[in-house]
Amino acid sequence: MLNYQRRKLLTFVLLLLGATTISFAQPKINSPFSRIGVGDLVNPAFSHARGMGSLSAAYNDPAHINSVNPASYSFLQATAFDVGVNIKRTELSDDQTSQTLWTGNLDYISLGFPTKNPKNRAANPIKSPWHWGMNFSFIPYSNVGYQVDQTKQIGADTVNFIFRGTGGTFKVHWGNAVRYKNLSVGFNFGYLFGKTTTDQLITFQNLESPYFNDFQDEFSIGGVIWNIGTQYRYQFKKMKDGKMAPDGRSITFGAYGNSGNGIDFNTSSLYQRVNPSYVNANQRSRDTIVNVQNNIERGRLPGQFGVGAYYAKVDKQGFNKFGVGVDFRTTAWSNYSNPTRPNEKLNNAWRLGIGGNFTPNFGSIKSYWQKINYQAGFFYGKDPRGFENDLTDYGVTLGLRLPVIRRNSIPSYINFGLEIGQLKGQSTINETYGRLTVGFTLNNNDWFLKRKFY
Repeated sequence: MLNYQRRKLLTFVLLLLGATTISFAQPKINSPFSRIGVGDLVNPAFSHARGMGSLSAAYNDPAHINSVNPASYSFLQATAFDVGVNIKRTELSDDQTSQTLWTGNLDYISLGFPTKNPKNRAANPIKSPWHWGMNFSFIPYSNVGYQVDQTKQIGADTVNFIFRGTGGTFKVHWGNAVRYKNLSVGFNFGYLFGKTTTDQLITFQNLESPYFNDFQDEFSIGGVIWNIGTQYRYQFKKMKDGKMAPDGRSITFGAYGNSGNGIDFNTSSLYQRVNPSYVNANQRSRDTIVNVQNNIERGRLPGQFGVGAYYAKVDKQGFNKFGVGVDFRTTAWSNYSNPTRPNEKLNNAWRLGIGGNFTPNFGSIKSYWQKINYQAGFFYGKDPRGFENDLTDYGVTLGLRLPVIRRNSIPSYINFGLEIGQLKGQSTINETYGRLTVGFTLNNNDWFLKRKFY
């Protein structure tokens, strides 16, 4: 029976990895803002946190992974396999027109676990103050996907400009956290990679047999990335049986960050003039202006710092009752450099998130609705692609965490996180969006279990 279950799990993981590879290879968005920088940055929080403002710096959970602050890994009390998918509705609008788009993609895949089984720790009469958690994750970092068509009257001719871009970047990392009593420190160490292709096409409507200009740029990036984090949990106590004991309330303070990371850009450029009216040796007539292949140059990604606090309460059985927190991060995008676009400058960015969650009664045996964790929050921040004008990103969030109850085992969860927001600037296209992320957290507390027979 056990071997059959393991085969089912292995088959599921292999299918999921295949779906991950196929899904990450497909276009994911259609956003004109993704022309700038490395594209649209992906929210690094997982679905179980997105419903409450994407709390990350101080948030930890015994059954869910928080890869943003690696110090949270040491608070895991079960092996957690986390995968998320999202669907997004976007409305692009300006003073004259609007367009509605639907996109979706697999969002992340992550595995986290305590290196010592909680069952063995509970059975050991000698309680160690040390805890060690580990994580492996594959997460998108940014997405590029757009097609913008413009028509301008230049002199006596009508000129069409077509801008297209596809691609994205991804990161894979290995993380560890060590906790002594209530103080935890951790790190993520990984690799960032990806490829972006952009194409600018200029055509002329009124000229006879005109050449059109086709400017193609492509760059692949690759480099080592890292970040570190810390969390400290203060537990409130009260007198019980003649001594002070935790009363279920706690407040956690957290911080994480990294300095800027150097990264390699492998660039290729092909600029040419093409005339479809003339044929030479079965080929369209072409004039090559620039042809540069595999030129490797050094660029830089920005440093980041985040800080936050999270207050929580558990009931008498140790189940989550409620929590509320605040989260702030800032990223020095003014230090970003891309050798393929030396004149492109970005602004420093920041984001503030506030949110909370509530579980009516997880131990209820009469109502499943009382076992559900309900979440809400909001966020506000500055996007780095604002140039002279501020580009703000703000909105509200809602979430549900549905437990999948199994006899004599820790629950797994189906998590829903809904973000409704707007990316808005002065004299720019406004992007109003709704993004629903569905996450599946599969938990197991039998990893590294040392069975004893008496």
